Amino acid sequence: MDLFALPDWVIWGLIGAVLLGAEMLTTAYVALGFAIGAVVTGLITWMFPGLHIFVQALIWAAVGLAVWLGFARWHKLRRKTQRDINDFDSLDSLPRSDRRPPKDQD
Repeated sequence: MDLFALPDWVIWGLIGAVLLGAEMLTTAYVALGFAIGAVVTGLITWMFPGLHIFVQALIWAAVGLAVWLGFARWHKLRRKTQRDINDFDSLDSLPRSDRRPPKDQD
């Protein structure tokens, strides 16, 4: 089977599937952005066949980067609004009857 004999949209779909698989094996979401970019590029080349490969690569890079930056911004905002699980006071886990009142610092 000659891979380059396939239509462009099929190749972009395969690239998206491989990147989606790579994203599932890693802890970062960089590959997910470029997988979505590859799928969008595949849909565009399916709707407009005959696009030059450089135009396709530009669409892939732009959409992939935009999705990746969008995920990064969303993740940063989400982390700011959530409570840090490492900020833990062990006295909070005790029942009130077992807690000692704080000593005066006079």
